[in-house]
Amino acid sequence: MVLPESVSESDLDTIIFAALDMRWQKTAMVIAKALQRCEELELPINAEIFGVRIQALAEAGRLESDGDVRVWRFSEVRLTR
Repeated sequence: MVLPESVSESDLDTIIFAALDMRWQKTAMVIAKALQRCEELELPINAEIFGVRIQALAEAGRLESDGDVRVWRFSEVRLTR
């Protein structure tokens, strides 16, 4: 996936981390919240980009995950403790 030139990985991370909480949430819910924020900011980002970025953040240990984050409705994520 390629990000639009107007959006950086840091921008994505800011949006994702704003949607996260200390409690577990379905990955799909976090992506939905992130997409809503993108609409507000008029950023051309799709759900797949957020899915890939959440997976990368989980693999890097920057957020906690439970289940296979590629399966959004059957996995959960939260802020690291």
